[in-house]
Amino acid sequence: MITVDRVESTQDWNEFKAVTDLVYQGDPYRLPDEPMDLDRILISPPVAIASIRDIAAFLARENGVVVGRVVAIHDTSFTQYTGESIGFFGFYEAVDDQEVATGLLDAAAAWLVGRGLGAMSGPFGPSMFYSAGIVVDDEPALPLVGMPHNPLYYAAHFEKWGLVGIKDFYSYLFDDPCVIYNRPEYARHMQIFEKVKARSEVTFRSMKYRTVRRDARIVRDLYNKTFVNFWGFSPLSFVELLELLKMMLPVLDRRLTLLAELDGKPVGFLMGIPDVNQAAAKAAHLKSRWLRDLVTLWHVKKPSRTDVIDGVRVDMLFVDPDCPDRAVSSLLIMELSVRMRDLGFTRVEAAPVLDDSPWMKGSVLTRMEQTPHRTYRIYNRDLELPRP
Repeated sequence: MITVDRVESTQDWNEFKAVTDLVYQGDPYRLPDEPMDLDRILISPPVAIASIRDIAAFLARENGVVVGRVVAIHDTSFTQYTGESIGFFGFYEAVDDQEVATGLLDAAAAWLVGRGLGAMSGPFGPSMFYSAGIVVDDEPALPLVGMPHNPLYYAAHFEKWGLVGIKDFYSYLFDDPCVIYNRPEYARHMQIFEKVKARSEVTFRSMKYRTVRRDARIVRDLYNKTFVNFWGFSPLSFVELLELLKMMLPVLDRRLTLLAELDGKPVGFLMGIPDVNQAAAKAAHLKSRWLRDLVTLWHVKKPSRTDVIDGVRVDMLFVDPDCPDRAVSSLLIMELSVRMRDLGFTRVEAAPVLDDSPWMKGSVLTRMEQTPHRTYRIYNRDLELPRP
């Protein structure tokens, strides 16, 4: 018999975290630790974040054994900004049993309906800025750092319950970080870039650890100005961005976090994240969490790290739409690719890339006639609100 109950106690949260041990048993690409710090994101988030996002977590049990989990999310800042009656779900994990899936999604939907929300979208973890969607490819692979990894049957769980795919986004893999520019057919393209760079007044600087709060505000302002008309946008708060940066700082290489400036004013941002999952996979056999973290961090920081970590995830490309220099996005990509090459990285994966991204997909990837390496999908279903 399947029962679904709301998470209430510390023991419940411990069982919530342990669901992945059951779901991913036997998965050769599964990493033993959650990609997100659930304590800081869900259980005890900063007050400023908790004040704009209400959640309800649920556990599914079969004969007393936990077999699934889900979180219903009401992002009040999104509701206030967009005026849309949409709730979200995320952190979904479940065994391959449609009865379990239905029970979990029913519980999440009922909670959202109780808050007057007329649709449910997801999965988000807990918002689009952190992690979104599920993998829907048929080729299992080691997950890219910060991107979803899940059993392929999740899509069937969602669709049988009535969720419909509403947005796909992609990752694009290149075996050489300079492949965009050094293919023979793009020699002319590279020459143009070099000429543009020579006459451009745009300069680049790396984010600094000691000024991370100031730089976080700069990135926040650029993000909110750039993506205001994008699908699913709601303003990003300084506190939320700072929390994410704090979680990422141990694995970031500041040389790969680029701010573009024109006349001393920030006009663009691009970040490359060393694919720490490659190092985490090397430490996955260790029993102790702290020892896994220590070994992973050692691989990230050691001088010969590219022996283990040869890849970089390219993320967060955005440019001030009012910037008079229209080549900033291309210059950022070229500058980052040169830095990755000089640091010894030999592969790069750009993700997430939306259909309507004018820089990552429109101005660069489509010119390369590159096909997506992985596809991720976000789902939605309208909910029936009680009649007044």
